Amino acid sequence: MSIASLLLEEKKAMMYVEEARRRAQEIIQRARVEAEKMMRETADEEAARRELWEYAERLKEEAERIMSEYKARAEKIKAIPDELIEKAANLIAKEVLSYEL
Repeated sequence: MSIASLLLEEKKAMMYVEEARRRAQEIIQRARVEAEKMMRETADEEAARRELWEYAERLKEEAERIMSEYKARAEKIKAIPDELIEKAANLIAKEVLSYEL
């Protein structure tokens, strides 16, 4: 083999190496873009999950507050003597039945 053919082969090999590097860089760049996209999507999903959790917690607290209020009202109603409830029911019935259309 002559020096000229060796130099030509070296030149071809260098061109192949450069082409392989260029392709590798393209692949790496696409992979980075895809990875960044996936990370953004994951971050968005995590933010949505966190927001839903916080909303659920607020709803739970509101439900507990409402239940507490209704329990207090129920206790007040239970504290009313049966005689008063019966008297009120009789009065309402009397008023309703005496109403003329």
